Amino acid sequence: MEYLDIVDENGVPTGKIAERTAAHEQGLRHRTSHVWILRERAGKVEVLLQKRSQNKDSFPGCYDISSAGHIPAGVDFIPSALRELKEELGCSVSENELIYCGQRRFSYDGVFHGKEFHDRQVSNVYALWLDRRPEDFVLQKEELEEVRWFEFESCLRLVEKNEIPHCIYLEELQMLLPEVRKRERLCILVTPPVTEEEKQQLLQAAPGQKFFFTEKPEVTEEQLRRADIILGNLQSPLQLKKCENLKWIQLNNAGTEGYCEPGLLPEGAQLANATGAYGMAISEHMIGCLFALRKKLLLYWDNQKAHCWHSEGHVKVIERSNVLVIGCGDIGMTFGRKMNALGCRVSGIRRRVSKKSDCPEWMEGMYGMDSLEELLPKADIVAMSLPGNASTYHVLSRERIALLSDNAVVLNVGRGTAIDTDALADALALPCPVVLGHIGGKGVAEILHRHIGKGIDLHRRRKSRHDDRAEAVDQTLHHQDAKVHDGLLDAGHNGQIQDGSQIMLVPLAVFPPGAELRELL
Repeated sequence: MEYLDIVDENGVPTGKIAERTAAHEQGLRHRTSHVWILRERAGKVEVLLQKRSQNKDSFPGCYDISSAGHIPAGVDFIPSALRELKEELGCSVSENELIYCGQRRFSYDGVFHGKEFHDRQVSNVYALWLDRRPEDFVLQKEELEEVRWFEFESCLRLVEKNEIPHCIYLEELQMLLPEVRKRERLCILVTPPVTEEEKQQLLQAAPGQKFFFTEKPEVTEEQLRRADIILGNLQSPLQLKKCENLKWIQLNNAGTEGYCEPGLLPEGAQLANATGAYGMAISEHMIGCLFALRKKLLLYWDNQKAHCWHSEGHVKVIERSNVLVIGCGDIGMTFGRKMNALGCRVSGIRRRVSKKSDCPEWMEGMYGMDSLEELLPKADIVAMSLPGNASTYHVLSRERIALLSDNAVVLNVGRGTAIDTDALADALALPCPVVLGHIGGKGVAEILHRHIGKGIDLHRRRKSRHDDRAEAVDQTLHHQDAKVHDGLLDAGHNGQIQDGSQIMLVPLAVFPPGAELRELL
């Protein structure tokens, strides 16, 4: 017979003992010791589970705690735990190797083998770090069928969802988390290109963690499987299906298209975009483009290279211009603030205007989308930075494009769907407008050639000194995927234009001097 100490709610013996069967029949509180064996492999923590023998009268063939047992009368928690480790697994360890993780009280009432069963336990929970192959454990055959290592995070999910046969309480596994977190290294996958200085900054920000610096095309399935954190975009959002441990993905752009599709992100994983990261860089790019066009800088640059020293006519002043910002997020507001500093009158359009505080002091007014028709004819410069969704689709429609003055400049650094492209192309077929911007390679080739081929022919007749360049661009535009041609056009690399400065040279070299920017795609 096995006798147990009857204990209080804190596991302190009361001085009474009872036979184990009687303790369970009468619901007498007694003690158990639970030891969870852990190891670290490749930055991940694994936990050892024992599989109970098929001959056990309770939970046969189920996965259980690494080592556990009732504490005999007169024996304390730790000596009992050490004895169970030796008997069940053949492990001889010292007392100071056991790490106390907390105490758990357990109560269960039911029927077992036709008899009432009332289990009242006070359990001390311990962690033991021990890296050993399963075959190196000496198993107590009448008790155990096998032992198996599980990645700790996977074990949590398997127990929570009951995807393995087990008799484990999730609460107890969770008690181990503080100890696990001390040892476990996060696997962090970084996909954007980084300099050596940037790499060192990341390593210093997360010391001791496992980093994979791998650009998108070279990311492996194993890296995806192991990644806890992904910094940057993937080659395809569908690759998220390979991520078993993902807790957080930080995209390196503001848009989240494709990443929010149901079933892609692992349960519990968080998705973050880069809203607020590009206001400075993109607003400066917009201002650079604006100055280049208003001051005809690229025309004069072409003239200088061609040794042509003559005036290209009147240039326009930026100061006192009416600027309409459509989309007042980080990019739009940063651009608007800088244009105000240059002496411009700035108004904003927001999809939702809730209060007066939405309008900063430097802005003339903040309006809703219903004010577009009123404000567009007054605008000298229209800056668009809208996301792509149903509410922003064709915000700049054919009717609204027609409201723009002939001298208006439209800078679109948001999604292209915010503009009716066919209507834009029709407008650009007029003698004066110029296309500047970022759309798919095949698309830009087709639009430029189909809709403004007349402009190329006109330019050949009017500016003979550009004949060679116009011919080169004309030939380039006939290709399905345009390439860099004499530094003028790059519509390759997955169908995207790469360098804005190169793009600007195309229309300004091809179209008549004095032509104005109508669209930055």
